[in-house]
Amino acid sequence: MTATAFAVTQRLKLEPSPISRTRVDDVFSPVCHCPSKVANIEFSLRRADQLRVAIRTDSGEVTIAQGSFAQGDVHVRWDGRGANDELLPDGVYFPLVHLERVGRTIDLPNPIRIDTQRPTIRFTSLRPRAFTPGAVKLKATYVVSKHAHALLFVDGRRRVFTASKRLHGRLQWSGKVAGHPVRPGRHKVKLVAEDLAGNRSAPTPAVVVRVRRP
Repeated sequence: MTATAFAVTQRLKLEPSPISRTRVDDVFSPVCHCPSKVANIEFSLRRADQLRVAIRTDSGEVTIAQGSFAQGDVHVRWDGRGANDELLPDGVYFPLVHLERVGRTIDLPNPIRIDTQRPTIRFTSLRPRAFTPGAVKLKATYVVSKHAHALLFVDGRRRVFTASKRLHGRLQWSGKVAGHPVRPGRHKVKLVAEDLAGNRSAPTPAVVVRVRRP
């Protein structure tokens, strides 16, 4: 390495990065019709600059934002499309920022994964099939095909959304809505899985449970 190149390298190491507070979505599904149908890319720009924000793909770079940006927060979105506006295949892509004024290109800290594959879910157990709200809870165990949240629907309305994303999980429902027992009688329950990208599975076949009067 020449003395000049070494000096430039050392200077770049000592200078603060022109961008900070970077946040990049890890995974999204451009076909999910949900809040995660786009990937959000956010960072703070130390000084105003002429930027080009791009995604590196197997065939080159796709520009998703370009122009003069003021100092401060920058927020751009990527819809998963390539240079010809075609939806890119599932896979891992790499966001980067070109800064014209400082003459630098910065690779952002994490790649973005496109995932359009819907999960599947099935009950492994559901009991008891008849219960009294406040005394017993409906308990379900299930299996999902990929890491995903489980949603319990009762008569078409979502009543449980699990924090867990395990492949084998369990949930329970009290038989109450907003603190009040649901009407006594027969109710149809189904499970749906929602993966990390926002894709939802088809619902399981409905299972009938009976809620007794408290």
